[in-house]
Amino acid sequence: MESENRPFFVDSEVARLKRVMLHRPGKELERLTINNKDDLLFDDILWVEEAQKEHDAFAEMLRDDGVEVVYFKNCLAQILRDEEVRSALLDEVLALEALDVPLSEALKRFLMEMPGSDLAEILIAGITKKETQALLGDLNSLVLRVADVNDFFIRPLPNLYFQRDPYVFIRDGVIISVMTFSARRREPLYARYIFEHHPYFKGITMIFGGETTDTYPYNIEGGDVLVLSEDTVAIGLSQRTSPGAAQIVGRRLAQRVGIKNVLAVDIPKARAYMHLDTVFTMVDQDAFTIYPGIRNVLGVWKLTYDAGGNLAEITRFDDLGEALKRTLHLENVRFIETGGGDPVAAARDQWNDGTNTLSIAPGKVVTYRRNVVSNQCLREHGIKVLEIRGAELGRGRGGPRCMSMPLLREELKKS
Repeated sequence: MESENRPFFVDSEVARLKRVMLHRPGKELERLTINNKDDLLFDDILWVEEAQKEHDAFAEMLRDDGVEVVYFKNCLAQILRDEEVRSALLDEVLALEALDVPLSEALKRFLMEMPGSDLAEILIAGITKKETQALLGDLNSLVLRVADVNDFFIRPLPNLYFQRDPYVFIRDGVIISVMTFSARRREPLYARYIFEHHPYFKGITMIFGGETTDTYPYNIEGGDVLVLSEDTVAIGLSQRTSPGAAQIVGRRLAQRVGIKNVLAVDIPKARAYMHLDTVFTMVDQDAFTIYPGIRNVLGVWKLTYDAGGNLAEITRFDDLGEALKRTLHLENVRFIETGGGDPVAAARDQWNDGTNTLSIAPGKVVTYRRNVVSNQCLREHGIKVLEIRGAELGRGRGGPRCMSMPLLREELKKS
């Protein structure tokens, strides 16, 4: 098969998963407090040790199913062994933190001497004034003197365990996200450096986000992107992905990896519906989970591109099912409602990421164990459900799909 000898290739949501990128939660989550959690996009404070146990069990379940697990932090540490890469990345990181020159230069000098694994830890978990002073002593720095003892000079990235968002693989290319909130903007920066410099990703096609012209306000996040087939991608128009970005990305997809169709799905702009994959995911070639609360308020547009990336046609659909049938050439579409359609169960399971399923093969998904009603509903529709614990992981507002980025799937056999 075409994908078998590649380190990365993804042209569907549901074909057998062979390789995936994860990030094991770490010290960055210990940085969350009642005072900073809102700025860092969290609703609650996690029990980190328990979250790590849950995440380790998730990774082990994937390995047991034959999936190779690659860790983001390990990839970052590997590229940081190169002095030029390390210097360039530190320049970009420190520029985002608005430090004064004495502090920035002193911090960079110290960080340049660290082993790659230790530097990767700081770049992800951050560093405080207290920790900086312990390493560097006093400096002629106004920023250092004015800051409170626990202020960050490099901010932590507690959302990094949601690997779906900073980037997304489509065929043999990658979209580097442009994140909406400043708390997450360094995540795609690290991803870009990995894909540009790690030998594992040599030859990758940068679809979007790897160029200086790909800047805000063209926000797009990976949780809004679903690879529905070898020629069709769905992009959610959400709180975090703009219509303009969706159209530019559609053009790039056509030009660089041969995607012909983009289904732009307009969802409510609210945290409860953060990304498209929090309300809609694919579980089989003709089956989708959907949160019933949004079924009648979706707007759906099909954008059709030619090989040159020219937008040939925009078609409005009044019904998501009809859009999927026509675009994916399906006779029927099965919608499996979160909570079995019961409004109370649906709302509870939606908040607990019951719609956020990770397909690891056609008709086979990973979900949180706590979504009892939705999981039973999936089984009643013939979907095999593998459950993981997520009492702590789910406090970050993301499920198994949010926590994983497929790097390699088998090519899908048509049913």
